[in-house]
Amino acid sequence: MKVRVAIASVLLLLVSAISMPAMAQTKPESQAWPNRPITIVVSFGAGGTADILARMIGEELSTALGQPVVIENRPGAGGNLGAQTVARAAPDGYTLLMSGSPTHSVGPHLFKNLSFDPMKDIPPVAMIATAPNLLVVNSNLPVKSLKELVQLARDKPGTVTFSSAGIATSGYLAAEMLKSTAKLDMSHVPYKSGPEAVTGVLSGDVSFIFFTVPALLPQVKTGKLRVLAITGAERSSLVPDVPTVAESGFSDFDVQAWFALFAPKGTPEPVVQRIAAEVEKILKRPDIREKMAKLGAEPRFMNPKQLTDFVAVESPRFGKLLEGAQAAK
Repeated sequence: MKVRVAIASVLLLLVSAISMPAMAQTKPESQAWPNRPITIVVSFGAGGTADILARMIGEELSTALGQPVVIENRPGAGGNLGAQTVARAAPDGYTLLMSGSPTHSVGPHLFKNLSFDPMKDIPPVAMIATAPNLLVVNSNLPVKSLKELVQLARDKPGTVTFSSAGIATSGYLAAEMLKSTAKLDMSHVPYKSGPEAVTGVLSGDVSFIFFTVPALLPQVKTGKLRVLAITGAERSSLVPDVPTVAESGFSDFDVQAWFALFAPKGTPEPVVQRIAAEVEKILKRPDIREKMAKLGAEPRFMNPKQLTDFVAVESPRFGKLLEGAQAAK
């Protein structure tokens, strides 16, 4: 009897051993995720707001998910080089994109021959933050408010200029919106990068620029640049005395940069929802909110549907603006 029991026990163990690998093989990938490093491709260069936010969020996601998060910068073509890389990546949750309006709201209106559809091929996972732009002028320009800048542009048509890091950036869009709203005759001077565009204003070669708050504050504090206004619906805690563009006489003027995570089409829904949930938790933490505030960014979470709806409203608005800008040339 004991021999039969022993044989039965051995057989049971063998059956269990054989069935366990089979069960492991049928375990859904979304449940096993993540079991290796995750890469966040940043569609802009190192040191910029998108890059800093990607590293900040990536570090926290690494802790939450128990896997390394690697940041890979792939700037170029208005952010589309990095976006294309992610569009072609395996939809397994191990490759994400950090980008924003340049690729998903603006790009489709500027680049008609893209090999991918941003919203369809790299749909949203979670919005992370928004960031307003400061409007600054060279200190030698005889204006001390946005109204005075507008009046100068009206008094001397064609003499006031603005710089930007490219026509897909929020700074360019803000300037074009001001130009369109106030019906001004102003010229755009494009530069290869944000720092170069700021240098253009510092040297006096260009009249003004809309650009991110942290990048401009040092020059504002030294008196080399004069700040006139800030985009966004509310004033910034970094420059509380600076009025918004809307407060300066242009209602409903709200052009901000925003930053979000995206994933290749077909990424398992449980994985997308897990990342979104973790991002939402991270953005609620006081220490993260404080770090973002120092960066001039405002934590702003949106889930995949909310961000999809947001782009559906923003993209046509920018498309119309860009169409008008091109027609005016």
